[in-house]
Amino acid sequence: MVRTSFLTALCIILIGFGVPTVCIYFSVFYGFNVIVAGLIALLSLIVAGILAIIGIAIGSEEVPSETLKLSEREKLNLLRAHQRATLEELDDIIEVLREIKDVLKSAQE
Repeated sequence: MVRTSFLTALCIILIGFGVPTVCIYFSVFYGFNVIVAGLIALLSLIVAGILAIIGIAIGSEEVPSETLKLSEREKLNLLRAHQRATLEELDDIIEVLREIKDVLKSAQE
């Protein structure tokens, strides 16, 4: 959870400060259009603000597993078991598709 928050904050900082800085740099040293640079910088600030709001909203909704009720823990365990079973079935499907691919290759030759 801390790592995700750190990466989210890093992305927001890079978009919010990095893009406008690069726009100003290219405008000053390489003659990039000032109006286009301003629009790109404004858009990046808006996107960074939206990402910050979404990150705060998602981060505040995360519930630690210690506060879950017994019924919620059972539901969570059932969901995890279902996901494991689905992944095992997908592994079996991959094996069957590889066998089909091998048969088709041998039939082609």
